[in-house]
Amino acid sequence: AKEAIGNSMYKAVEEVEGAKIKKKINKNAEGKQLPCMIYSCKCIAINVAVQRLGWVHLQRIKSNIPDMMIGPYIPPCPRGLSEWRPKAKRNKTTGLPIRSIPSHQFKDWTICWVDLHEQTDDVLMGLRPYQKINKTPGLCELVRKKRLGVNLTRMSKHLPKIYNFHPKTWVLPRDADEFMLDMLLREKEGKSQTLIIKPVSGARGQGIWITKDIRKIDVQASQVVQTYLNSPYLIHGRKFDMRVYALVTNNEPMRVYVYREGIARFATEKYIPANESNIDNLYSHLTNYSINKYHKDFSHSSDGKKPASKWTLTKLFEYMRAERKADTQALWERVKDIIVKTFISVHPTMKNRYSRLFPRDYAGGLCFELVGFDVMLDSSMNAYVLEVNRNPSLNMDSPLDQALKGGVTADTLRLANPLPYPLSKTKDLNMAVGPRYNQKDEKPVPKTSQKLHNKMYLSWEEIREEERKTSASMKPADYNKWLEKRKADAIKLREEAEDFLAPYTNFERVFPPMRKQSEAESDFKTRQLELKKCLDTAKKLWEDDTKIVI
Repeated sequence: AKEAIGNSMYKAVEEVEGAKIKKKINKNAEGKQLPCMIYSCKCIAINVAVQRLGWVHLQRIKSNIPDMMIGPYIPPCPRGLSEWRPKAKRNKTTGLPIRSIPSHQFKDWTICWVDLHEQTDDVLMGLRPYQKINKTPGLCELVRKKRLGVNLTRMSKHLPKIYNFHPKTWVLPRDADEFMLDMLLREKEGKSQTLIIKPVSGARGQGIWITKDIRKIDVQASQVVQTYLNSPYLIHGRKFDMRVYALVTNNEPMRVYVYREGIARFATEKYIPANESNIDNLYSHLTNYSINKYHKDFSHSSDGKKPASKWTLTKLFEYMRAERKADTQALWERVKDIIVKTFISVHPTMKNRYSRLFPRDYAGGLCFELVGFDVMLDSSMNAYVLEVNRNPSLNMDSPLDQALKGGVTADTLRLANPLPYPLSKTKDLNMAVGPRYNQKDEKPVPKTSQKLHNKMYLSWEEIREEERKTSASMKPADYNKWLEKRKADAIKLREEAEDFLAPYTNFERVFPPMRKQSEAESDFKTRQLELKKCLDTAKKLWEDDTKIVI
């Protein structure tokens, strides 16, 4: 019965919106080609983004989790487009599948958006040169609380003046001895310490608790312990953090973008420093939307009596400039800087995992990924990275969410720059979108961008063909030189395409660094040298770890 109702809803929406969308697709299509996308996450923002860009179609592939889709019913993807297979056994050391059995029987699509419920490595190993996916191998070193703490703590021990933007973290039981020694020294000095304890792989604030008594902490349990920021920056007496969206589009050379807009998420009760009476009040101490939305005072918009529980970063910075005379430009530059340095801390691992999965991918652009950084300010406006979310929430629960998340998703897909696909082969694919979510593309890309796709596609064809012809006829030394040149050419084409598309998005490139208009040349060189120092240190630490493992 539900399926019948869903089908009728879908047909009704298709009748109303189908003609408009097909007209938009035909108008935007040059040479009758556009990107062809499938997806498996339960998120209306992807639906909105594809409609906003006027792409060919949107298909949800079969998933193993309940359907929580908001909006019109979209039938499952036809068997001919994507077919699921059993999970592959994994190597316990590397995490890679022992048998190369892809989760999909890949068909003719050019870009896929999956969530964490899929077997990512299996999917990656089946990618073709013209396909892209929104998961980057090795990024688990950044998005898992345990690994983030290990990597940033290790970097801070070698570069303490640079990597000072993460609260002191202990990963238990690994750091049990160090943790107990630090706590005993603080007790001996008469200093009290508030600690926040998080599960290793939790999400949405689940399993987080705060304590001042170290005897309540089981040092043999698998968990992450952090020092609690006792003096946060407050607005209207409430704590807040900033959700900043970052996009990595390439591994080698690494390219990182930061979205110019984000969300400030407020606690619903006024902040009082942690004490015995309020230490369990998560509505005061945590800013997670998943927790605070259940509070009676949570509000999507200000009603004059109480402020909204979510602001855009633009509104936040306007308030800070007007009411606190804060230098928000310097703050934003600092936020971008710590995001880059966080990525650098795990870059060697990402590069290694990518090269092992795709040894013949010269351009390094089969994978991209959008992540959400949670950044908090202390009372002195120092920025701290608390967590990095691999699946930042793209739900649209308010007008703010609809305006922001539809844009960040559309711009991510645009910057990913997938190859086009012949429209003639997509006649029976779904193109309907819920009318209440229709959004206009504010920065349409000119049709001349189609030439970039053709260049990239020809580049792939040339590389494959020439490699087959020359590998047998050339001497090894000459062949390696030729191969390096082809790799450089492919990377150059990819970077040119991104640089062309970036102005049509709200993303700004933060790595490799670009000189700002008001920045002196000497300051820019100093910044470059500092980032190079971070890269060299991260590489050396990774090499040392590899030697130990071997």
